[in-house]
Amino acid sequence: MDELVDSISRVVVCPGCEREVPNGSIYCPYCCGADGRDGAIKRGGFIGGICGLMVGGVLAAIWSSLVGPERATWGVTFGVAVACMTTGMLWGMLRKRGQQ
Repeated sequence: MDELVDSISRVVVCPGCEREVPNGSIYCPYCCGADGRDGAIKRGGFIGGICGLMVGGVLAAIWSSLVGPERATWGVTFGVAVACMTTGMLWGMLRKRGQQ
């Protein structure tokens, strides 16, 4: 009976592929790619990029309203949004990479 309790507490079932994975795993090695880490890093980059794009859009809107519509150029506004998106993407990828 003790062996059954030990085996149950050591594994959990992945909701995506319904295979058993070690308890406490951050990602499923079967769903997320060859070593399981690639998929988690890509998801972290995607989510970070989307959050960064939203923050960049808000910052660009605030900046363009502060300087006025005559002085706000598309280049600077677009640059702020892209810079925030890139920063968010890198932050998300590095964050997920550190959670192995």
